[in-house]
Amino acid sequence: MSLKQVLAVNFRQFLVTTSGLVLTVLLSMNAYSQHSHGILTPGVTFPQDDAVLTDPPQMITMSFRVDVQLLKLALYTAEEEWINIGFQYDPSRLSHSFVYLIPFELPASDYYIARWAVTDERRRLINGEFKFAFGAGALPPSEIIAGRVSDLEELLPETGSYR
Repeated sequence: MSLKQVLAVNFRQFLVTTSGLVLTVLLSMNAYSQHSHGILTPGVTFPQDDAVLTDPPQMITMSFRVDVQLLKLALYTAEEEWINIGFQYDPSRLSHSFVYLIPFELPASDYYIARWAVTDERRRLINGEFKFAFGAGALPPSEIIAGRVSDLEELLPETGSYR
């Protein structure tokens, strides 16, 4: 085998090995980022997302897999009207479980939206929401929202132009 052939074989082996290493690193970074978001999402909420309860909830609870700082917990009606549940951010509180009492009657609404935001010790910020409804005749929030989707179609001019 000539020197040129040996160099070509070695270069191909180098490319295969290097590309394999790069692919491994990229895949592991993607898996880590997906995993870290999973850690910061609540493992358990009460009420559960899309739940229909018989009676109004007396509290909102959230449990995480790791200790987090709860930056925001806000409750809204289906019409996006804010309901003051007395949440106050406590920068010294780092926990995996949070319980907030609802010691008053909630205003009438088709469903309710609990929106939250947390950060961990690495200052990664994650936010989300869960919805629930209660009472006789209540429907899951997802069904109510699906019923609001319009069946209208947008007609664009045939000139091929866009807005």
